[in-house]
This record gives sequence, structure tokens and C-alpha cells, in this order.
Amino acid sequence: MTSTISKLLLAAIGLSVAMGCTRTPEWTLFYVADNPEHAEKAIASANMVQTDFILGYFDTLEQCQSKGTGMLRLQGSSMPAAQAFVCAQQCQVDDNEQLNCQRQVLGGALDAL
Repeated sequence: MTSTISKLLLAAIGLSVAMGCTRTPEWTLFYVADNPEHAEKAIASANMVQTDFILGYFDTLEQCQSKGTGMLRLQGSSMPAAQAFVCAQQCQVDDNEQLNCQRQVLGGALDAL
């Protein structure tokens, strides 16, 4: 009986440690080059960060930009990076189902919007 309680206690501690060590990614890649006819509208609109355009989540801005640039290269796209993708920081969906991000960086540009 004591060994069962010890095992359960050890499992609970292990689970709480594992859950405390998980981190949410800081940056979200919104990639519109796959859908050029909607790219301009998507990037220009206030709600350009539609979930349809999410291509991945990253810990750093550099990782996000590298993935977006790499996708452009793989597709052989001639679309400028500033029109093809946006890296957005700390995005959350609000009560009105709108996606809000603290900061957005167009393509390879380092200047935030």
C-alpha cells in the first residue's frame, strides 16, 4: 500500500514538473504566398492574421523569418518576402474570435508594423 502511494506521489510530481517546463512559442508564421490572390487583402486588413494562413510556431523571430524565406525558396516564388509572410508575436484569440498579436513583422523586414 505504501509503495502504491509512493508511486502515485512520484507520478504526480513528475507530471507537474513536466507541465511546468512546457513553453508556448513566441512567434507565429502567417504565410500567404500559397494564395497570392488573397495576399494583399490578408496582409492589409486588420485581421490579416487569419488561422487559414498559419504555417508554424517558433521561439524566435529569426526562426520564423527563416522558415518563411525558406518556403519562398522552395516554391520558387518571385513574390517579395514582405508580401509573402508575416511573423507575429504572442498571438491570442479574443472573445470576439479575432486574433490579436502584440507585434507583427512583414517578411524579412526587421521593422515592426
